[in-house]
Amino acid sequence: MKILLILVPGKTFRKAAEDGRPYRSYAATTLIQLCALVPPELNAEIKILDLMTTPLPENFYADIVGISTWTCGAPEAYRIADLARQQGMKVVLGGSHPTQMPEEAAWHADAVVIGHGEQSWPRLLRDYAENRLRKFYCDDTNPFCQPLPPLNRQLLDKRRYYFTNCLEATRGCPNNCQFCVVRNISRGNCWARNVRDVVAEIETMGKRIAFIDSSITEFTTYAEKLWRELIPLNIRWYSSATVRFAEDERAVRLAAKSGCRGVLIGFESVNQAALGGAGKSFNNVQRYRDAIQRLHDYGIMILGCFVFGFDEDDQSVFERTVEFVTSAGIDLVRYAILTPFPGTPWYEKFQRDQRLLSHDWNLYDTENAVFKPAGMSARQLEEGWKWAYRETYRCSSMLKRVIRKGSPLLLSVPANLLFRKFAREFNVTGH
Repeated sequence: MKILLILVPGKTFRKAAEDGRPYRSYAATTLIQLCALVPPELNAEIKILDLMTTPLPENFYADIVGISTWTCGAPEAYRIADLARQQGMKVVLGGSHPTQMPEEAAWHADAVVIGHGEQSWPRLLRDYAENRLRKFYCDDTNPFCQPLPPLNRQLLDKRRYYFTNCLEATRGCPNNCQFCVVRNISRGNCWARNVRDVVAEIETMGKRIAFIDSSITEFTTYAEKLWRELIPLNIRWYSSATVRFAEDERAVRLAAKSGCRGVLIGFESVNQAALGGAGKSFNNVQRYRDAIQRLHDYGIMILGCFVFGFDEDDQSVFERTVEFVTSAGIDLVRYAILTPFPGTPWYEKFQRDQRLLSHDWNLYDTENAVFKPAGMSARQLEEGWKWAYRETYRCSSMLKRVIRKGSPLLLSVPANLLFRKFAREFNVTGH
């Protein structure tokens, strides 16, 4: 049996790979996890293809093609799926978008995996081998009810990623942010792996790792237990976190002691009313600066994420946000345009209120306004997003953010230059 596994990102990343200048990022574990879950008795020959780093070859063949994608990659995933089926290959679609839109995905696939694949994917492959493939596979049980099989990270080309030592300790999120798909994909459930299993995996991975959990710090008791186990390993690790974590000095101190050197935090907005409307009122704008300073005091870099386009936003939000991130000294900044992804409460709300401007999934990439904003026009939202990137990644603004006591300049300066290059290639920075 020949199996080809393909990860399909949005068009911006695919084009960069096709042009021979792919964006280097962390390596999603999706493909190597699916490899590890293939039943050994099938004696399968498996190949993986991450279109984030490598273009799709003109000719490809497998008995069964598994394609994972999110919303902005769905049109290309469907195109590849249709092409493969025309050549007699069986196609399986999975990932966040097929999970949210399984009936749509089913038009382009022989089978659709809804949700997580730890139980569904092996069962699907056995069904295929016995010629009884079903259209839909769904499993809401704990994906960590059994230890995960070891991942073969040698399958990943380290030259194409900044991090290949990525792993997952938890899945799901207890929060209910209205714009996020994570809670819906996991059906509101949260799970955590056995701490000793996670530590044993880390011990095989080297000294610099990234947790790709949605928000490991929200599993407070579990996270602190894990961090205590990590202290003797003398590693450096990075993960997503919440502002709530950064407000707890005891937790920050323990995380730093265990090797935390950087976190991605969804600040989302400097507008408290917008945070309330988004279901993220546990973010308190008045405490942002103290939280940022606390992380910096413990040697932890911050990638701050902000979203523009909330109903409470007007055109002043761009300047206010840029002023805040510069004066607060956030090390790296990522801006996004509010995107009502299928499956989220806001998608349903905007569709009900006839505010959606497009159902072209290519545009659902957080870089395009696909809905009618309340406080500005769609064009003003897009132009404001570009302006914010342009201002934030001016050389003078970058220096203001990274020149501070204790700043890890050897890491923060190259990272800012990378983001500046990344933004320029999105046509949002000046010359």
